[in-house]
Amino acid sequence: MADSFEFSIDGLEEFQHALEKAIQKAPAQAEQTLLEVAKEFKASAKRKANSELKHVKREGDDKKWAIKRRWGHKQVDDRLGATVLVWNSAPHFHLVENGHNLVRGGRVIGFVPGKHIMEKTRHEYEDTVPERFEKMVEDVLKESGLD
Repeated sequence: MADSFEFSIDGLEEFQHALEKAIQKAPAQAEQTLLEVAKEFKASAKRKANSELKHVKREGDDKKWAIKRRWGHKQVDDRLGATVLVWNSAPHFHLVENGHNLVRGGRVIGFVPGKHIMEKTRHEYEDTVPERFEKMVEDVLKESGLD
């Protein structure tokens, strides 16, 4: 019963090289995809705000307060990964987003419901974001020869 069993695997070095190539490419590709999604999210939220809000013609210094002019995004890197923040810096955006009391003459006479622009846009992107990252992973694997 002293039979020996032997086997060999050919092409393991090529597979290892392709994996290393994919591992090196994935983080940069993920950050690029994240930034693209954030830019699209910001544009979608801006379009939604422009369509849902009553437009007031502003002049002079009041122009800088307009919600449609105050959108921004920024990539934040930390040790665990990357995050992109999308915001509107108009000082009254939180009132439009979440709602506020309607005050006349120092008395509360009602409540103005929020438009929930960011929340609605986030719901639109719940399915889009995973699909985009799955496609990004498939592209990285294909470019590395692991398809």
